[in-house]
Amino acid sequence: MTVIPAFTGKRLVLARHRRRMTLAALARASKLTTHSLTHFENRLKYPSPQSLDRLAGALDVTPEFLLAPAPQQILPEMMSLRSPTRLTARKRNSAVAVAELTAAFVSWIETHLWLPYPNLPSWPQLDPEHAAEALRAHWQMGDAPSGELTPLLEANGIRIFALPADCGDVGAFSTRQSGTPFVFLPSHLDGEQARQHLAHELAQLVLGHRRPGHRDSRPAAIQFASAFLMPRTAVVAAMLRTATPERLATAACAWGVPASAVLHRLHDLELLPEWDHRSNIQKLGDETSPYKQPGATSVERSYLLPKAVAHLRARGLPVESVAELTALHTGEPPRWPTAPARPTGQPGAGTESADSLARGTSAQSGQR
Repeated sequence: MTVIPAFTGKRLVLARHRRRMTLAALARASKLTTHSLTHFENRLKYPSPQSLDRLAGALDVTPEFLLAPAPQQILPEMMSLRSPTRLTARKRNSAVAVAELTAAFVSWIETHLWLPYPNLPSWPQLDPEHAAEALRAHWQMGDAPSGELTPLLEANGIRIFALPADCGDVGAFSTRQSGTPFVFLPSHLDGEQARQHLAHELAQLVLGHRRPGHRDSRPAAIQFASAFLMPRTAVVAAMLRTATPERLATAACAWGVPASAVLHRLHDLELLPEWDHRSNIQKLGDETSPYKQPGATSVERSYLLPKAVAHLRARGLPVESVAELTALHTGEPPRWPTAPARPTGQPGAGTESADSLARGTSAQSGQR
């Protein structure tokens, strides 16, 4: 009987986890026994070419995918999965598989193009407020509005991708592989939601709170995100303590956050008394409230990676073939965040500077 000598079993486990299939489910779909699958995954037995075709068909992958070298491992405890103890094993393993496969795709891109080098320190010893201030200083942002976060983060070496639709229930998460930071976002988020998730995952990466046995890091991430998007000096200088609702809404739009975030920030900095804070938060629930902002306050989209892929295609490199080996099949390539264009005339946070940054980011990518 002909066997497959390049088969190691690791890719079979990876594909099964990505598809959220149990051994029993895969056995039914492939018409093989769980005993055989266990032996295949543990490299106690090699599948025949016929068995390999059955497995590929059941998992909706190519046989070549199952024969390719396994990507570098990412440990679940090194990922900022939200409420990891509440995630089922299948959901967690699926998220890990997506991260490993996407990182492998980026690694292939980096063999042909220079992407921005990671410029993201880790400061677990700092409190969230000072860590946010330190990062702004490190990136030479001053206290100006950050503009779009995606090009800013990409320019500093953070790889940002959208999760496949069937993994959106895992929520946003981040991780590092070989020193390169990655952020994954659900694909259904609007601009404002994506911006908040990006800021939270940036906090996870900077504060390094996802070490084994570490406490829940969500409160610290929220505090960091608030301080990063609305720096203390800018908030104090805006003199919003007695501001009208219209002024607060304008400030919120400039910082690219909801009005409620501005109110919470003012309260945290002791610039808004408790009673005024509660009263204003209650007003936000009123649909006729003057705090309401027209449309999204921010647009988040990737500029770097789509340009990189287009450049590689133009050079005749086999992007689709590599995608098959790193993202299961050509119908599911690694995806990056996209968002609709900002409505004409809508106020926003530094759109021109963000576009300039995106152009500067693409200029940093060079042919190897």
